[in-house]
Amino acid sequence: VAGKAALELVQNENVLNKTVGALGMLFPYAGITKKAVDMYIAEIEKSDMPIDAKMYAMMNAKKQLKQMKNQKQIAEIAMQNAKEGTSFTSDCGVSEEWLERFMDSAAYVSDENIQLIWGKILSNEFDNPGTTPPNMIRILSEMTPTYAKAFRQLCSMRFLIVSISENEEITGAYWKMAVPYSENIELMNELGISFQVINELETLGVIKFDSVAGYITTGIKDKKVLLCVNGKTMEITQHESESIPIGDVILTSAGETLKNITTIEEIEGYDEAVKKYMCSKGVLFSEEEHYQIVLTGNRFQVKKKEL
Repeated sequence: VAGKAALELVQNENVLNKTVGALGMLFPYAGITKKAVDMYIAEIEKSDMPIDAKMYAMMNAKKQLKQMKNQKQIAEIAMQNAKEGTSFTSDCGVSEEWLERFMDSAAYVSDENIQLIWGKILSNEFDNPGTTPPNMIRILSEMTPTYAKAFRQLCSMRFLIVSISENEEITGAYWKMAVPYSENIELMNELGISFQVINELETLGVIKFDSVAGYITTGIKDKKVLLCVNGKTMEITQHESESIPIGDVILTSAGETLKNITTIEEIEGYDEAVKKYMCSKGVLFSEEEHYQIVLTGNRFQVKKKEL
C-alpha cells in the first residue's frame, strides 16, 4: 500500500511538471523523487505492523531505495547519452519485457564505472531498438570493474591500415583492433590483461582468444601497406599474400557492441608491441620512413617524405 501511494504521488508530481512524457518507458526508473521515497518509509513507520515485521519492512525499504538509486542513475545516463530526438515512448520499438529484465538486473549495479556502461548500452538500445545482443544483460551482470578496465585496454589496441598501389594511390584504409598478446605478455600483465583475465573475458562472451595461430585481416592486395600506430607511421615491405596478422584477440558481436560505447586511450609502448608481434609472424618493416600519416580526428592524410 505504501509503495502504491508513493508511486501515485510521484506520478502526480511528474504529470504536473510535464516530465512523464519525456521519460516515457524510463518512468519511473528516472522519475522517482525523494519525496515519494520518504513517504514510502513514513507509511511503514506509522503502520500498525508488529515491531519485527516493521523492522523487516524498513530494512527492505532501504534495500529497495538503494536499488532504485542504481536504476535512476543508469536511466539518467541513458537519457544523457541518447542521440538528439531519441524517443523513449512505448512505441519506440524497445521491448517492454527486455527493458524490465534489463532494469531488474541494473538495480544491483552500484559501481559508477559499470553504471556508465549499463547506461550507454541502454541508450544504444533506444537509439537502435532491437540491436542489443540477447546475452548482453548476462554479460553486463557479470562484468566487474577489473574486467571492464581490461576490456577498455583491449579496445584501445588498434591501428589504421592504409594500402597504397604502385602508382601511389590509396586503395584502402580502415581501423583495426589488434591485440599482440603472445609476444608481449609482460606489457599485457602491466595493463591488467593477464591470461586469467583474457580467459574470463572469453567466458563472458565478449572476445575470442587464439594465441597459437592468431587472427588475420584479409583483402590486402597491394604490397605497400602503412600502419599508423599511436600516431607513428610504419611501412610494411613484406607480408603474407593479401593478409596481415592482427593479434590473438577478436571481438564477438556482444564485444563489438560494448566497443562502440567504450572510450579508448593511447597505450604507451603499443607501437613497439605491434611491431614485435608482426615480425614474429614474418612481417617485415622498412627501416626508412618514406611516408607519414597525419591524423586529424577520424580523418587522415598520407604524405610522401622527400628523401
